[in-house]
Amino acid sequence: MAEKSIIQLIKNFDPDQLKSVVLIYGSEDFLKKQFVNKLKEKFKVHILWGDEISFSDLKDIFSSSALFSEGNVAVLFDFDAFLTRLGKEEQKKLPEFFKKVSKPDRLILISKKEKLPAKEPFKAIKDLADIVVSNKLTPKAFMISLKNKIEKNGKKIDEQTLKHLSSKLKNDLWYAKQEVEKLLIYASDKESITKEDVDFVVTPKVDENVFVFLDRFFEKDPKALKILKDLIDTSHHPFEVQSLILNQINRLLIFKTLTQKGSPSDKVLDQMKIKHPAMRGTLKKQASKVKTEDLIDMIKDLYETEKKQKVEYMDIFKAVEEFVAKWVSYE
Repeated sequence: MAEKSIIQLIKNFDPDQLKSVVLIYGSEDFLKKQFVNKLKEKFKVHILWGDEISFSDLKDIFSSSALFSEGNVAVLFDFDAFLTRLGKEEQKKLPEFFKKVSKPDRLILISKKEKLPAKEPFKAIKDLADIVVSNKLTPKAFMISLKNKIEKNGKKIDEQTLKHLSSKLKNDLWYAKQEVEKLLIYASDKESITKEDVDFVVTPKVDENVFVFLDRFFEKDPKALKILKDLIDTSHHPFEVQSLILNQINRLLIFKTLTQKGSPSDKVLDQMKIKHPAMRGTLKKQASKVKTEDLIDMIKDLYETEKKQKVEYMDIFKAVEEFVAKWVSYE
């Protein structure tokens, strides 16, 4: 069965035209959120998270009558994490459960996958559910969406300025929403938006994020220094970055201390309340790259860095760059 475009579904929203089970996948989370918001305008919706809910919890929702609406409507975010928590018997029963979900009940599954696997349960889902794709917009479609947003607010923007704005936002709808809203407020008394307005207001989006930075930092990769500079250039305060480093050092120390005493790594992660598979994998990888003694020395160096910043009035940006530079080149 042909996949449906989430953009068209949002534009012409009519849930009655969809099956009782819908699987939405793809890399564009902003459009998924818009779809869910449209759904919430029509129904009372149960919002569920795959790393928290069990199979029995999900079944219980659809085994009871809806109190204030016709049918039960549930959105299960991070369907992939939900699948990883199922036992073998539960995985076998899942397609049969989906078959039993019928209107007026509705179940929306939100996957982060960019391509659906051919294996179960996806194979069965493809046969019984509507499959909706939520891909990133093409560069041209992204620029059109920016232009429509600006013109709907009574402003003009020429093609060159539009291209310049688009280049700063890197085809990210979540990021574009907040930056364009800032731009519209700034230009509220203007007829047209200029390149100067864009450069003054819009913070360029960097491809890297704080989590990539932490990975590079604990791997002692010199690229961490460049990422740090990008983060600071895009409004991340040095104290915020230092706090993130310190929190991760504490997690790593707890993890390494307990595992070195003989506790299984997965048991330690459970005790630390770290449930998401990606976060568990990241912590294990980082722990394998850094020594316990180094983590302790990092804490001491962070203390000295803050002392330089807050007591000795050293430039806060230079101080954090010196701290990171020391540790990514440390042998």
